[in-house]
Amino acid sequence: MRIAVVCGLLASLLLATVLCPTCSFAAEKQVAVIWEGKSGMTKRVHMGFLHRMRAIGSEVKIINRMELPSIQDAERTFRELEATVDGIVFLRSSGAAFLGKANPKVPSFVGGCNNPVDLGALKQLDAPEGNVTGVTYFIPYEKRFEVLRKMFPNVKAVGIVLQKGHPATPIDQKGTKEQCDRLGLAYHEVVAENAAQLLQGAEALADKAQVIIISSTGLVMDNTVNLVGIQNRKRVPLFSYAEGRAKLGALSELAARDEELGSMLADSVVDVVVKGKPVAQVPVKIDPKPSLVINDGIAKMLNVSVPAELQGQVQLVQ
Repeated sequence: MRIAVVCGLLASLLLATVLCPTCSFAAEKQVAVIWEGKSGMTKRVHMGFLHRMRAIGSEVKIINRMELPSIQDAERTFRELEATVDGIVFLRSSGAAFLGKANPKVPSFVGGCNNPVDLGALKQLDAPEGNVTGVTYFIPYEKRFEVLRKMFPNVKAVGIVLQKGHPATPIDQKGTKEQCDRLGLAYHEVVAENAAQLLQGAEALADKAQVIIISSTGLVMDNTVNLVGIQNRKRVPLFSYAEGRAKLGALSELAARDEELGSMLADSVVDVVVKGKPVAQVPVKIDPKPSLVINDGIAKMLNVSVPAELQGQVQLVQ
């Protein structure tokens, strides 16, 4: 009798395999994606991530917990999901800063954030030493200023507008000031906690600086159109660290491609969660080909010419 039962079970399994040759008996992997607040950049990273996951065809269930009301809600959600999923993607700089102190129990991934080393998420990008890897929109400031100086060879003073309390602010502050000091440029800044402060400060900044930098902080990016008004009125060009600002009227941007970073993030998640690759062997990825975008109409209005040495790299928008 016992032999007959075993044979019956084996026959059932064999039949299931014949009828469904692509079925897997391995448990489905689950990955959660969370972030706090509203952010166009984060949405673009998320979109690139989802597109790539579908293209890969990986057997991963994505659990989305998007635009949570506060970082406290996001942290609480992280801890709740940590017990049930195989990996967590915690987007935005605030998420990376949290992961630096979280000691996550499952592989965790950053994205839509500034340099995760500066945010405290890990100690080195090339060989993450803990349970955190992912992608970053970080571009070395020396590379940013190499482009800025080619575009504005006679610049003597640079200003930057920043958001008070944003985790990326001290990173953009430090990186920008270091390059100004290195190149002998005067450095000016505005650190604002609301739109009124930001725009009032930018008005004053336009009287001191020959180029104003749009930082990669939410308040500043959300007020791009108003900053463009100041640029056009006072004829002081805007140079953006964030993607998508040139389309809104900023003169130029050198920025990582958000959707491409999302695609690269998906590859890292699959490597770790599905293929079992150790986190330490999955470096934090930086966009290898950040986009240099110039608004052609604004360039003509401000009488700014694209240097010959940059023309092969530039994407023009109207």
